Amino acid sequence: MAWRIGVDTGGTFTDLVAVNEHTGQRFVRKTSSTPDDPSRAFTHGIRELLDEIGAGASDVSFISHGTTVATNAILESKYATLGLIVTQGYREMLEVGRQTVPGDFGDITWWLKPPRVVPLELIREAPGRLDFRGNELTPLDEAAVRAAARDFRDMGVDAIAVSFIHSYRNAVHERRARELILEEHPACFVSISSDVIREYREYERTLSTCLNTGLMPLVTSYLNNLERRLADEHIDARLFVMKSSGGIIRAAEMAPQPIAAVLSGPAAGIVTASYYGRAAGHPDLITIDIGGTSTDICLIDRGQPNMLTEGRIDIYNIKAPMIDMHTVGAGGGSIAWLAAGRSLRVGPQSAGAQPGPVCYGRGGTAPALTDAHIVLGRVSPYLLGGAIRLDGAAARRAIEQHVATPLGLSVEEAALGILDLATNNIAQGINVVSVKRGRDPRHYALMAFGGAGGLNACLVADALGIRTIVLPPAPGVTSAEGLLSTDVRSDRVVTDVQREDTLDITRLAREFSTVHAQVRGDLQREGFAADDTAVSAFADMRYVGQAYEVRVPITLLDDSLSEAAVRQAIKAFHRAHDDRFGYEYEGKQPVEIVNIGATGFGLFPRLKLAAMSRDDASWQGARREVRRGVFRGVGEVDLPVYERSLAPIAVPLDGPAIIEQYDATFVLEPGWRAELDAHGQIIVTQLAREV
Repeated sequence: MAWRIGVDTGGTFTDLVAVNEHTGQRFVRKTSSTPDDPSRAFTHGIRELLDEIGAGASDVSFISHGTTVATNAILESKYATLGLIVTQGYREMLEVGRQTVPGDFGDITWWLKPPRVVPLELIREAPGRLDFRGNELTPLDEAAVRAAARDFRDMGVDAIAVSFIHSYRNAVHERRARELILEEHPACFVSISSDVIREYREYERTLSTCLNTGLMPLVTSYLNNLERRLADEHIDARLFVMKSSGGIIRAAEMAPQPIAAVLSGPAAGIVTASYYGRAAGHPDLITIDIGGTSTDICLIDRGQPNMLTEGRIDIYNIKAPMIDMHTVGAGGGSIAWLAAGRSLRVGPQSAGAQPGPVCYGRGGTAPALTDAHIVLGRVSPYLLGGAIRLDGAAARRAIEQHVATPLGLSVEEAALGILDLATNNIAQGINVVSVKRGRDPRHYALMAFGGAGGLNACLVADALGIRTIVLPPAPGVTSAEGLLSTDVRSDRVVTDVQREDTLDITRLAREFSTVHAQVRGDLQREGFAADDTAVSAFADMRYVGQAYEVRVPITLLDDSLSEAAVRQAIKAFHRAHDDRFGYEYEGKQPVEIVNIGATGFGLFPRLKLAAMSRDDASWQGARREVRRGVFRGVGEVDLPVYERSLAPIAVPLDGPAIIEQYDATFVLEPGWRAELDAHGQIIVTQLAREV
């Protein structure tokens, strides 16, 4: 039998999912992460999973990996020290940056510009210049490039970024600079901006190239460790890595472009959500992926998430294709605290994995959201089937000391207040991707996953007026499963700013032909035959005078770009602009095409969703215990706890109740009804309320 394995590395756990390619049978595993060397948990988890399903190394055909290595390196500023070579006169490019300041306008008085990814003393200039069409105005000064490379070598700088003005139009100077650098400093890592992103906006392109370069030593070493450990286990499967765009790429191809994987894990979860949402008949979704520290939120329309060409990671604006997600500081480890000693707050500070919530017994003293859940009876005193024991008494003492007593509340009232605030934080985050973009969240189903997604799902839906909730079969490992539900993806783009009233269609067609061929070449190198690939076209457009673009698809005929297709895309832009921003200027303001590009997919056979049949099952037979639980508006109740793997198909269950499984817990609040569909998803609907 052939098995595909998805491995998603998180801060606390490494999640694994194995799927049989022929039957759709799934096995799930969680193992403790090893932050000092994540590759150890990677192979240890695979070994445990194969032992559980009785398979050998030769039975593994495919491994896909979601990793936080690049993300954590940026967040913790642990990327390599690097040097930067720029066009003469542009040494201060990173210092100048952009004029935008985060927060309200009044905050300018105290805002401090964050440290640059490359300090000014590690930036060198090289004479040589191209114009905006890519024509050479001044030849590259090769001696200056060699001198800079030698200087960095003597300083012990082993990573060098190159970003020349207008190289997105013509990469000849940057490619020659790379050759010269490697001649003078053969052991260094080199990244050129024309390989990272072929789009204009010098600051974002340079910043992304610098981060890419700084990540290269770390990510290359990590991927090499993975390959070596797999070889030691005699596993000869193809290894892929998830990109922020929701596609995957061979590990060997990822090493030179680690910036593409900064949202690797969360992107995989969105892929799974889209897949299961369509299967459940709910292609319009709002997803909440609640982990230990934060909640990642995404809006999915008609089965597809919105894509961005630029995103923000910590203090950096990164130019790379990525799924549009919004993150709020609300997770199972979010700490409850009192502002000015009298106003309850939850987060954004988090207890993280170490020491974690108080109930973990790892030295934490500040009460967290998970502590509130266990005090209210929503979480059992164990995790992962008993592998981790939780200390409910310690959680109760912490909430009493830090919240209940100072506010004059009972412990239960304080715990309910913690849940209310966390719910509000998540609901406000959902409003950012829905209400503020002209979307009514009541028209969407809520899909909850992540380790804590099911604990808060009904509360969040109640707060927003959402009447349907979907929980995938394995919510705690949804991102790992998403790694097995996607295709190889290649994105190529070229900047060519043209107004619609003076379009040079011949030039656009020629440029598209180039990126189309590049995408086809990328997929061919990945081992895909032409019949197993698909290519789509897109353009980034804006109204003349705007500083931001909207990406719209272009319909192709015989893989070529026609004037009719471009004109139709311009019409689609007006509709897309109105859809996103609430207005459009068709016939009033001319449109500019900024970028033209192609996206290629190397298509894998879709995995089956295993059908489930439990004709003799019942909720009574799935009951494990009854314990004390507390709910707002209801008070203390006898709370039945059910085992999800024993639950019946298509039999309704009214709340309050708890549905537990190996990787997650779902709290069915009063006023909600749940039942399992034929694929094992929990479909939850709100019962009619008495008026």
